[in-house]
Amino acid sequence: MAKLKLAMACSARMRIGFPIWYGYGDRLQKMISEAADVGFDYIEVSLDYPWPFRGAYRLEDVIRDAFDHGLSIAFHAPWRDIRLASPISEVRKTSVKAFEEFMAKVSRYSCDYVVVHLSSDQAVDRIPQIREEYIASAVKSVKEILSLESLSSLKIVFENVREDLDTFKRIVSEAGSEVCLDVSHAICLAARSSKKNKLDEEVKRWIRELGSLIRVMHFSGLRFMGNWVRDHVIIPKYDRYLKLVKEELRNLNVENFLLEVFEDPDKGEVHPPQLREVVEFLKKS
Repeated sequence: MAKLKLAMACSARMRIGFPIWYGYGDRLQKMISEAADVGFDYIEVSLDYPWPFRGAYRLEDVIRDAFDHGLSIAFHAPWRDIRLASPISEVRKTSVKAFEEFMAKVSRYSCDYVVVHLSSDQAVDRIPQIREEYIASAVKSVKEILSLESLSSLKIVFENVREDLDTFKRIVSEAGSEVCLDVSHAICLAARSSKKNKLDEEVKRWIRELGSLIRVMHFSGLRFMGNWVRDHVIIPKYDRYLKLVKEELRNLNVENFLLEVFEDPDKGEVHPPQLREVVEFLKKS
């Protein structure tokens, strides 16, 4: 009973976030203001180039605006052109170096976390012979990133993208890292495989297998079209997977929960007010 009460107390302190990126352009200020009004606790800033180096919309102004609205920030580390799990040594080393240069620009800011993709463009899912090289490269990059003195002030978590559960768990376990579980990525992976009729079970399996390693969750709505699944879309208030995840959260110590939603396939770009009921649902005990 005491353990359950502790888990529920931790879940009650969970912070709800909204994502922003450079592509919002002159709508950035409005997005931040709306996020605060709706009841979001933080914004996750995606470091898409030209951020954090330059840009018509200065990153420091965006961060200051968030703070002025009572929001904290988190960062989504750069992922385009960054291949931290590449089995090609020079690609991996260059990716780690580029990652460090990006993050050195933002390490002075107080932030909830930094979330990182471990990825490669190689056909790891089609060529089993390179799987071990892929895992070894990912583990090496994670260890190098976590050991960087220049980034020691940042809480860095690693997100599942295309990896199956066994592969991802092995990487983070061997590297000794904490996790951002992207529930929607896990569902997409299962839906495109022989497990498409067992999606509820797969969500539970990911959550329970990673358990105490999970510090952050990403969640979005999904649109199913045959064997293809589209994520990062609007979340209905009574989303079955959202309800399932909320129940599982009672047994976890998840500190941040990002509603990683960018579009409504029928209406276009999603704004924070469209997620008000979802925020209220998550915050309701």
